[in-house]
Amino acid sequence: MVTAEQVSKKLKAHTETVAPGLPFHLNSTHQAGDGVWQGDLGIEVVSQIPNDYILVVKPTDADRQLVPESGQGSHHRLRSLEGVKLYRPAKWGESDTDLRGPCIVFDRPGAIVHDPGHDKPHGTVFIDDPMTVLCRYQRNLDAETKQERRSHD
Repeated sequence: MVTAEQVSKKLKAHTETVAPGLPFHLNSTHQAGDGVWQGDLGIEVVSQIPNDYILVVKPTDADRQLVPESGQGSHHRLRSLEGVKLYRPAKWGESDTDLRGPCIVFDRPGAIVHDPGHDKPHGTVFIDDPMTVLCRYQRNLDAETKQERRSHD
């Protein structure tokens, strides 16, 4: 049997990923610094909202999107806006080199889904208990320019 401590150590090392099509649960056994990767979207438990993040006032359905663009591969979304407060970096979406994503305060259970119909389906990340999570994007190094850019799965 795997203990909560063993799971926590794996998550802190960021070696845990959501298996294709299988769910993953973040719950009260997870502490700040624990996290999981849903494809190219990193989801990390944090103890507070970063200082330079701004509350999204009156979020709409479009705000469920957790990556700035809506093109192919950008299918990571909040299942619902109910019971969440959404924060973003001040200049969110203005640069391909900014690897910071939204910060989400879950007041009740929720989920981050990867919409079906994508050629690389990722399992749903369930937020089982109230917590705050910070999204991050994976780096992708272009062979010619060696510039950091967000990976687009």
